[in-house]
Amino acid sequence: MASKKVVMMVMMMVVVMATIAERSVAIDLCGMTREELDECEPAVSKENPTEPSTLCCDALKHADYSCLCGYKNSLWLGSFGIDPTLAAELPSKCNIDNAPTC
Repeated sequence: MASKKVVMMVMMMVVVMATIAERSVAIDLCGMTREELDECEPAVSKENPTEPSTLCCDALKHADYSCLCGYKNSLWLGSFGIDPTLAAELPSKCNIDNAPTC
């Protein structure tokens, strides 16, 4: 299901962003830059979630879903304030019809 895949992708992205937030290191996680990951974070936050931004949706369209699916069982995602249900809804909110499933 596309939702599970996106949930894990977004969650893992936030984890990586939080881990290196203090560093000025350019990252590329599963085809998404740090800036693109940052764009998706508000849409999956447990507190005061927002609609995904256009930049977030654009980033999800070119993300490497096979890579992102590798993070789907991460226990760290919840500790970073990511709501898995909100993350699972990103493909439909972004109108990504053919997003692969994990």
